[in-house]
Formats: sequence, structure tokens, C-alpha cells
Amino acid sequence: MKFNILILLIFGITNYVFGQNLNMIIDVNDELLTNYVGDAYLNFENEDGTTEKILIRYHPGELILEQNAWNKINSAEITKITFSFTYNTWKRGQHESINFKIKMKKYHFDKTYLILHIYDFRNRKYRRKYGCLTDENYIYEFRFPEGGILVSCG
Repeated sequence: MKFNILILLIFGITNYVFGQNLNMIIDVNDELLTNYVGDAYLNFENEDGTTEKILIRYHPGELILEQNAWNKINSAEITKITFSFTYNTWKRGQHESINFKIKMKKYHFDKTYLILHIYDFRNRKYRRKYGCLTDENYIYEFRFPEGGILVSCG
């Protein structure tokens, strides 16, 4: 009996400490993001205007969230959620980075999976295809069961 209680306690603590994962694939300019994602945060805005950010991790296929992040996501006081991270590239021997800020809705976290497509307008191909849809330097879309698609400029 004591052994069973000990096993349940260990399982409960492990689940609480490590949190849950969100099944999420990120691609930038049609290339799967398989390397390190820097400065990955979930930024929360409350009803009263205060903000808080929680450090998270990304491994290909998983957005790793601790229990405190899930508590914030499920909180009725949260009005805005933004996923932000730094994307680093090397072009012609030069290091380039851009900080993406992706607005998310609470229902995104309830989906069985998410595919996040980001189109960086530093690449002319995507600037021509989607540049008319935003004033930002990038545009993004989520794909998930029963989700819509991004319409190009033509």
C-alpha cells in the first residue's frame, strides 16, 4: 500500500514539475525549425493591463510549457497571449536574427496539434506573395483541425 502511494506521489510531482507539452510544429519560409529557438516566451496580458512573461522551450514538434504557464492560459483574467521567440539565420556568412511575436488564442492550446507557418519578408518570394496582407516584416498562420488557410496576394 505504501509503495502504491509513493508511486502515485512521484508521478504527481513529476507531472506537476515538468508540465505538459503542446504538439506544435514551427516552420519558417517552408523550412521546418529544427535548431535552437532563442528567447522563447509566452507573454500574458491581464484584464487590468498588467503583463507577465513565462520562459518556455521548443523542441521540434513540442512547445514545452510548465504548469504555471498552463494555469495562466486557463485563467479567466488573461486577455492576450503572445508567443515570442528569436529566429537566427546565416546568410552569405552574416548572422541575422528576427524576433517573431505570434498572437495566440486560448483555443489554440486545446487543439490536438498546431502547425505554425511563418513567412519572413526578408525573403523576397514571401514578401511578394503575402506582403499586401500586413505592414509587419512577417506574417504567420496556424494550421489545425478545422482551421482556415492564409490567402495570398495573387
